[in-house]
Formats: sequence, C-alpha cells, structure tokens
Amino acid sequence: MYKFKLFVISSLLWCTSIDAQEPASVFITAGQSNADGRVFNSELPEYLKAGYRHLHFKNVTRASNGVFEKRTFDNPKARWAFCDVTNYHIEKALKKDFYAIKCTYGGTSIDTAATVRTKPVWCADSLWISQNAAYRGDINTGKSLTKSLTGGFSDCVDVTLAGIEGGFDVKAIMWHQGESDRKKAANYYKNFKDMISFMRNAIYEKTGKEKDKNLPFIFGTVPHKSKQYSREVEEAQKRVASELPNVYCIDLGDAELGADNLHFDAAWTEYIGKLMYNKLVELKLTDGRKVKVKRP
Repeated sequence: MYKFKLFVISSLLWCTSIDAQEPASVFITAGQSNADGRVFNSELPEYLKAGYRHLHFKNVTRASNGVFEKRTFDNPKARWAFCDVTNYHIEKALKKDFYAIKCTYGGTSIDTAATVRTKPVWCADSLWISQNAAYRGDINTGKSLTKSLTGGFSDCVDVTLAGIEGGFDVKAIMWHQGESDRKKAANYYKNFKDMISFMRNAIYEKTGKEKDKNLPFIFGTVPHKSKQYSREVEEAQKRVASELPNVYCIDLGDAELGADNLHFDAAWTEYIGKLMYNKLVELKLTDGRKVKVKRP
C-alpha cells in the first residue's frame, strides 16, 4: 500500500511538472483599421469590461521595449477590436497565462505607391525593406510596419518570452487589411505573398522552430459593401491562401459595416472576433471548443 501511494504521488508530481513546462501561447494580430479597431470602449461587450486575468498584451506599432502590459478598457474614448474578443475566448479556454502582440495602423497599404508618403507601409519587397527601418511613430526615421511587427516580436522574445519557464510557442498571425491597396490591386498578389513570407521567416529566425517557416496565417476578406472594396484584392488574397501552406481565409464578403461603409461596428467586431477564435480552435491552435456565432 505504501509503495502504491508513493507511485500515485510521484505520478501526480510528474504530470504537474509536464503541465508546468508546457510552452506559453503567443498570438499576433496585424493589419489596418479594422484590425486596429474602430469601436469606442463605450460600446464594449459587457464581458470585456472586467479585463483579463491571464493575458499579457503588447502593441509594438509605435514603440517596442519587449515588456508586456495589461490590456484594459478604462478610457471610453479609446477603441477595441476583434482581437480583444478573440483573446477573451482564448483566455476562457486556456485558463493560464498567454501572450498577444499587436501591430496595426489605419489606412495603410502593402504597396508603397498605394498610399500617401506620410504613412508607413507593409511592403516586404526585398530591396525596399533592406533600405527602410521599422516604423516607430516617426515616418522620417522608419517606414516599415512589417519590421515594426517582426522587430517588436524580437524585442518581446529577448526581454520577456525567452525567460518563460517552459518556453513559448507562436500559434498564429491574424490579419485584416486590403482596403488601402485597391488602387494598386494588380500588385497585391505578389505583395501579400512576399509580406507573409517575410513575417514567417523573421519569426522563424528568432525562434529557430522549423514549424514557424509555415506559421499559420489567418485573414478576413474585405466586405463587398465597403466603399474601399476591390474584387482584385480579394481574388489575390484567396489565390495566396490556395498556394501558400497554412494560410487560411475567413470570407467576410457578405459582412455588414457601420454608417461609414468602411469599418465594422460593435456587433460585427464581436462577431469577427468569435470567427477568428473558432478558426484557431478548428486548427487546434488553442484549447477549448468553438463558441456559438450568431450573425448580427
């Protein structure tokens, strides 16, 4: 009996040790305004008002020190996005610490010729990106949002993630963008493909994990009712999803928009956040079950 008790205790300790060593999940969100969020906190879903217990959050768009922070919604004039809803459901499923990195900027394109010179871009053309630094709040010192994201991720690894007992595991990049490239839609296929490859390669070079060469990339399309919708951009996005491994499209073609015919309102922001979470569950990138989704 004594030996049996020792066996049970040692087995429990072993299981606890295995669980403690499980890598912490890391999720990345990027894109333009609908990824950034255009709904004020005054319209926040009730369940988000209490904030998070386990989420460690970092926005690396304009600054990067590698230190994660709390994600709060105290300022009624600040805004929330679909990733906040996705993170809520991730937290409910995991019930333990996880990390979210965000890099978003409204009205930004991938093509350098599709926007104004005062805005940074997501361009990942090999020559252009070798000549431009990460955007860190000043367009005169850096124009690359792609480097904002990958450089910010690198800083987060060096300062925080590398020190986690059990390590960390980057699960996916979640993306929404495409409106601002409509004037250079013919270039979107190559631009989108190059950008995804650059992000993946930069993350792989930092983590050294072979799987990150094909890190899951999940994106939503631009609604057809958007005043900045481009069929050519949408077709290019879907073509990339059909050609690159682990690129997944959430078709939002029939989604509704707010009064400006450009941005998702509160109900649709919440809806898309749930769709993103369900895709993560479907791909086994997080624990838990899919949540019920009702079209607004």
